[in-house]
Amino acid sequence: MNCAYAQTKSLNILSDTTIICAGDSFLIKFSEEQVSKTATYNWQTPKAIIVHAKQLYIKHKGLYIVKIYDGKKLLIDTTYLKLNDRPKIKIRDTVICGSPIIVSAKNKAYKYVWSTGENTDQIKIEKPGTYWVKANNKNCAFTDTFKVSSANAAIPNFSKELLICENETNRTLSVRAPADVKLYWNTGANTPSIYATKEGIYWVKSTSKNCGIKTDSVIVKYKNCDCDIYIPNSFTPNDDDRNDTFSPTFQCDYNYFLLTIFDRWGNMVYTSNNIMGKWDGKFKGNPCPDDVYIYHLEAIQKTTDKKVTRNGHISLFR
Repeated sequence: MNCAYAQTKSLNILSDTTIICAGDSFLIKFSEEQVSKTATYNWQTPKAIIVHAKQLYIKHKGLYIVKIYDGKKLLIDTTYLKLNDRPKIKIRDTVICGSPIIVSAKNKAYKYVWSTGENTDQIKIEKPGTYWVKANNKNCAFTDTFKVSSANAAIPNFSKELLICENETNRTLSVRAPADVKLYWNTGANTPSIYATKEGIYWVKSTSKNCGIKTDSVIVKYKNCDCDIYIPNSFTPNDDDRNDTFSPTFQCDYNYFLLTIFDRWGNMVYTSNNIMGKWDGKFKGNPCPDDVYIYHLEAIQKTTDKKVTRNGHISLFR
């Protein structure tokens, strides 16, 4: 030991471990209350580089040693720099094609905060707009912003199975399709609507620039409806006095009736226990948008007390 620095002392001012985010830096310096103004410094970095400076920005992982020559004292302190990885996420701009989409950050190890207020690693998006997600890994955060736009898509008016009365003349299957969407039915037709001439599987394929190729199908079955309820699958409330309202048609008497209609998100838009009631396609006096709605019907036959339940889809076209 150099006798000029007879007193060697560990400072113990620096933390044993310093943690920062990868890519950031951390400034080490000592105040005049800790070390005199005339002191000189000798820093040794993890890469064995010697630096003579009163302060040092550190950013590389490893052990940092500082020797401070303060008068006849030799002061020594150390800290080990640990780096936490900053989250790496990239969510691409995407498109809603008529139905909600799931957007995922694709890494369950991080903690998340979305612009929607949710804290999961993925969210459901129903509307176009600009969204952001902030990912946090041990206090190292990264925010990504992405856009969701809306594109035209074909929306069928049928469920997976469609029961049609044998004596029913209206056997139409319809798809609401914008002008830039092309349709192809397995019958060979390319029109928005076709006529179901027989029992079997009917499918329609739609193609568009933004939404690509989508296929939907329905199984058509005939049934005896001598004492059944006929429920149309579409109506057009455009005040042209043709098919302006939606209502079931009954072939028997019923002493109990309840019809409830919901939008695709489960919000009730119409309910009635009046067997003669008709839905005009409005909710609280305001026209509902073109879309596929869900109905639930309960009824009890007057003569047999038989309970009838029907669930299905109804398309609203204006």
